[in-house]
Amino acid sequence: MGTGLLSASFLTALFASGVRQSIPLIYGSLGDAVSERAGVMGISLEGEMLFGAFFSYLVALRTGSLWLGVLAGALAGMLSSLIVAVWSVLLRQDQSIIGIMFNILAVGFTNFLNRMIFGTSNANITLEIFQPLAIPGLSRIPVIGEIFFHQNILAYLSVLLAVAIFWVLRRTKLGLQLTAVGENPKASQASGIRVYRFRILAYMFCGCMAGIAGASLTLGSVGTFTEAISAGRGFICLAIVILSRWNPLVAVAASFGFGSIQALQIRLQVQGSPLPYQVFVALPYLVTILALAIGGRNIRAPRELGVPFDKESR
Repeated sequence: MGTGLLSASFLTALFASGVRQSIPLIYGSLGDAVSERAGVMGISLEGEMLFGAFFSYLVALRTGSLWLGVLAGALAGMLSSLIVAVWSVLLRQDQSIIGIMFNILAVGFTNFLNRMIFGTSNANITLEIFQPLAIPGLSRIPVIGEIFFHQNILAYLSVLLAVAIFWVLRRTKLGLQLTAVGENPKASQASGIRVYRFRILAYMFCGCMAGIAGASLTLGSVGTFTEAISAGRGFICLAIVILSRWNPLVAVAASFGFGSIQALQIRLQVQGSPLPYQVFVALPYLVTILALAIGGRNIRAPRELGVPFDKESR
């Protein structure tokens, strides 16, 4: 048991890795929770993560500053989300179709930029990533300290951001207005709330968070950019938001669960198995489908989620 799958050392390393794997999921799901509360689906999260991952890596590599890289990733995600916001909110196009087409565009465009700038491969071009930052006192707690309090700064910021978003949504006028826009935009418009503005800004916030999620992959995990590095995490974020019932704090816990599944499949591959590696690669997505099938019943989404709003209609 000392070196087995149920040993304390294995589980500690597994869940510590699970926290690291959950960081992009937390940022992405927080952004989507805000956007969907305003009535706009975050189908294009995957593509915005890709833009954030690429431009954060590019800027950090050129400037030598990880924080400038994170800022570039956030701006890339936010500006790219503006394209989706205009088409889905102002032009009232189908949000699912726009999101899917945007994801296809993002994969092709980031691949094109990557090859144009770095050639056929940039696997050997790496940079220093955010290093673990031990929280004094808390990091010395057995097991728990190693798992939760010996992570990089992006992990701690993600949790603080979740608490802040939860408070804004539940305790402020802004949060109530945002929720009203997703539940009854016509009544909101009649009461003086600018529905279009709220929805566009909410989705731009979603894009900003997705961009930081992408930056956490390149600057907080692997130190380089690879094609399609987001690897379906944007879609996992959508599932997390549904399972958490649009609650930011529950989304953090759910992200940790999915992150631990991703960490497990990586470790099972490393340890060796007679099963094909594709089985382990598919594991997080199989768990996502099962979680939605089992836990997704009787969940009430914002009433006008995905429904285009026409302020001229009566």
